Order: sequence, then structure tokens, then C-alpha cells
Amino acid sequence: MRRMKHVLKMAAVIPFAISDNSQYSIYSSPDGVLKLWEADNGVLKQEYTPSAHLSATCTCLSWGPKRNLDVPGRKKRRKSGGSAITEQYDLIAVGTTAGSILIYSIVKGDVKTIMEEGHADTVSDVCWHPENNTLFSCSCDRHIIHWDVISGKVKHKWKGDSGSIHSICLCAQNHLLSSGRSIKLWDLETYSVLKKFTGHATEVFRLLPILSSPTELPETPEGAYFLSAALNDRLVNVWHINTSVKDKSSIASFSLPEEPVMLDLRKEQEEVILAAVTKSGQVNVFVHTMNGKVKKPLKPKVTIQIASSGGNDSIPKPIQILASQLCEDQRLLLVYGNYLKPVFEKLVLDMSSSDVCLIREEPVLSSVKHQAEVSKLKMPGVSNDVTILAPENTVASGPSLKEKRKRKPSVSDMNMEERLNAISINKPETSKEPPKADTLVRLLTQGLQSEDKNILKVCILSVYLSCEYIYIINRIFLYAPTNFSARHNTFILTLNGTFWCMFQFPDMVDNLSVLYQSMDSRTKLVDRLSKLKGKLELMLSQIANQAQQGEEDVVPDQRPLLMYQEESSDDDIAVDNLMPDRSDTEDFDDLFLSDTEAATDQAQVNGTEEDEEDMESD
Repeated sequence: MRRMKHVLKMAAVIPFAISDNSQYSIYSSPDGVLKLWEADNGVLKQEYTPSAHLSATCTCLSWGPKRNLDVPGRKKRRKSGGSAITEQYDLIAVGTTAGSILIYSIVKGDVKTIMEEGHADTVSDVCWHPENNTLFSCSCDRHIIHWDVISGKVKHKWKGDSGSIHSICLCAQNHLLSSGRSIKLWDLETYSVLKKFTGHATEVFRLLPILSSPTELPETPEGAYFLSAALNDRLVNVWHINTSVKDKSSIASFSLPEEPVMLDLRKEQEEVILAAVTKSGQVNVFVHTMNGKVKKPLKPKVTIQIASSGGNDSIPKPIQILASQLCEDQRLLLVYGNYLKPVFEKLVLDMSSSDVCLIREEPVLSSVKHQAEVSKLKMPGVSNDVTILAPENTVASGPSLKEKRKRKPSVSDMNMEERLNAISINKPETSKEPPKADTLVRLLTQGLQSEDKNILKVCILSVYLSCEYIYIINRIFLYAPTNFSARHNTFILTLNGTFWCMFQFPDMVDNLSVLYQSMDSRTKLVDRLSKLKGKLELMLSQIANQAQQGEEDVVPDQRPLLMYQEESSDDDIAVDNLMPDRSDTEDFDDLFLSDTEAATDQAQVNGTEEDEEDMESD
């Protein structure tokens, strides 16, 4: 019998695989966490987060062959421990988007080997060799690699196709099948192509060999069969390997209502049973005997689907089947629900009824229970003496939550004991109430965490500091010094409340020393920086003034008032126009003469006066 499972390359790849003995199932969540369940009871056995999940995402999972493991036995009477050798499925190959392959061991619960420096792109599929410690991988970088699992080194690498390679599988000891744009049969001794198979209109993204035993491969591929599924194709083709014949077409095909997402196969003598899970979450079971070519596509014998039980107020809803596997005891393993908490169920396969609808309870996400012993993450313990305060804005508020104000009791309403307690220095112990969250400490903490400068300014400038805030102020200055300026430092130093705390609490000087040192280190270079700033501003202003004066000295081009053209024919006219008129010259002559006469008269008057003075002197 041969049972193999492959997750198909669809638009959204779901890395999910079941071991050949139907004992375990493994799933890689989108955040890179590997989860291992026991299929018999649905218990989450392991949960592991590889260190490579931050940079790469899992793309494919493949179970390795059984290994001989030493299991510790019970102690004998002679105080000597014994051990038993058992075969168990242990190793899982995990392909990633970064091109690396992780070998995970479920016995150790850790990654055993990391195979890197092989592929340059996403790993599409991984295929184990059942008889030696090697495996094959294909990638979107168009190459196929033969790996050594023990050393983690590349044994051989070759180009498999002109495009991306989506799937590979072993059909014989030294023969490999690969699928991309076409299906190729490779000879692993010479790494040459023996035959090509064509028939799908789209890219082939899954291959599944039809073998009688999962641990024994035939020596030659002649006469072997395999299945293929293509993208957006509802037909699963059956191929017969015969290198001596040039016929490249398929011999049979299985018709599905929609494209498949998972295939599982089992062969008993000449009869082949195929279980295909479709995209909508149904299982189609086919039964066929390989006896030559079949012209028409084969239809499913049984169609299985699961629905919820509808009540008076609810409508039955379909429950999606995630995966299926054909078991050895003529039963079918169904995995349905969701990947957070899948439900495992084994169903007796009855071929008499063509349509089977199972009524089950709808899985609820809230029913997921995390097992502490499975995960490696440990939650910190919380003491019972700690009071946890929730943010104030998340607490429901309203008139119904407010208590009515009680009237303050007067002295006349108190008895003698209450009056003595009221005037007593030693107050009686009262019941402790949870501390309030609307305090300045909380406001400062919120401002520090959110880096809100407005909140910090309000806390520093508008409140009266007391001793209980000194620690928070020190923390703010040490870890967020950019939120304060020199003005805030001066204000803090001159607060009367700070000095009051120093007198009331003797050890306050030690508490404030850190604050003083922080402020001194910040204000040490303020004077030098202020002087340097002033000098730079003066130099920049002088440079700007000089540049402005240089621009003002430059006189822009002006048009001349008079232009002389020698060759112009209008020279005479221009000269005549320049000569003044007679009326104008007369005005100028009169003005000139009048001025001359006035000067002459003035000279005569002055001369007469001088003569009279001479005569009087005589």
C-alpha cells in the first residue's frame, strides 16, 4: 500500500501534512509556529517556533521515512536500564520562502539541521528518499537539489525547467519526476531527461506516484503509474511510464466538481483508491482498476461533506473539511473545522452510498484550550498581593455606577466612641481600598510612555511637586531629556514644594542628587552655546547686508534721453526744432537786460555814496 499526502500550490498555501501511519498531523501557522497534533484524540502534542520564522515563512511540509529510535525501557531487577528499538516517524522537512530547508525532529522537539545556500527563491516541494538519508527539493529558481540530510550539504544541483518547478516525486530508485510547465522524467545517475509528458493546459503543481509500498521503490520506472494535478483544472490525470513508447498522453482522468487542494492515494493489488479534498471542503473518493486507457473522465464513487445541526433558531451551515487520509483499516481520516483547533475523526468508508452528509457540532474558536506543557513559552506568575489598575478610559462610566453622596454625620449624631475616635491621634484601622488610578503618577507615566510633550508640560508647570514624584522626575530626565527645556529646569529648581520636601524628609537630598546632576550636565554648555549663537547671527547679518548693498550699487540699464543719428534725413528738422523761437529769445533778452540795468544803477548809487563820504571827510 502507498499513502502519500501533498498540500497543493494554490493562491493561499496551507502547509498541513499527515504522517503515513495516520498518527500525527503537523501544521505551520502564518506566524511561523509549528503545531503537532495526535490524530487519535486531537491533543496538541508540540508547539514550536523556529528562529527563522521572523525572516521566512513555511511553504511546504513533508514527513520523512520511519527511523529506528532507542526508546528507554523499564528497569530490570539487576538495576540495569534496558532500551527497545522502535520505528517511528520523527523527521519533518520544512521548506521556507527564503530558500532554506529545516529538518524538525518531533522526538527532540527542535530543529535538527538547517540546509541553506542551496536555493535562491521559495522552496516549492520536498521529497524524501525512503532508503537513504537524502532528500530532493525544487524551487521557483528553476533548480532541483539533491541534499545530504546528515551533513546538510548539497550533493548535486541542476536546472530542471525554464520556469518555476512546483512539485517532485520519486518513482524508482534512481528516477525522479518533476513538474512545471511540463512533466519530466529524470535519470539521477546522469541527470538527464528520459521522457516528457504533456496534457495539461496550465502549469502542473502536484505529482503523486502510485506505488505498492511506501518504503520500497522499484529498481526501474518502466510500467509505473503516477497522478498529476494542474492549476485551475478539475481533472486529475493518470500517467503510465513507458520510455520505449512515444505516446505522451494520459491513460485516464478523475473528474472533480472543482479544483483539488489535497490528494491521498492507496493501492491494493490492481485497484487504486483516491481521496481528493476540493476547495469548498468536500471529499471525493474514486475507485479505479488500471487496465488500459479510459476515454471518459471517471466520476467519484462517494462524496462526503459535513454540516452543522440546525435548530429552531439556526440554519445548518457547511463545515469545511481541511484534509483526509486513507487508513490501513479501511477507514478514512477526516480533519475538519479550523486550523487553530482541528477536529479529527475516522469514518468507515462505505462505497454503497454515493452521497454522505455528516451532521456534527460546529467547532467554536473559544473552545481552544492551550496546554502549558506543550509550549516553550512560560507565563510569569502574579502575586495575590498585587493590585492591577486598569486604564481609566476603559472603565464603564455613567450615572448608574456613581454612588449617592451620603450626608456627613454631625457631632450630635455620633456616639461617645465615635467622638473619641474623631479627636484621637491614633486613628483606628480602616478597611483598605484599592488605590485610585487618576493620580499625577499615572499622568506622568502616560506622558512618558506616549512621549506627549503637552502632558509633561502640564505635569511640570501646573502642579505642586511633592516627594512622591521625585522618582518619576528623575526617570523623565534620564530617559527622556529632550522633552524639557532650560525654562523647565529653572522652574523645577525654584519650586517651594521641593524645598519643603527637603526640610520635611532628610533623605530627600540624596533623592534629588540625580536630578541635580542631570540638570547641571544639561546646562553646563548653555553660556558658551549662547555666545556662539550670537556671534553666528552677527556674522550672518553682516553677510546679508553686504550682499544687499552690492545689489543696490548696480544701476539697471536706462534708455538715453537724446540719440544722434548722422545719416538721418531729418537732421535739419531736428536742428530747427532744437533752436528756440523768437518770442522765447526776446523774453530771455529782456530778462538779461533788466538784470544788467539794475546792476548798473546799483553801481552808480554806490559810487555816489562813496563820493559823499569822501567830501564829508575832507
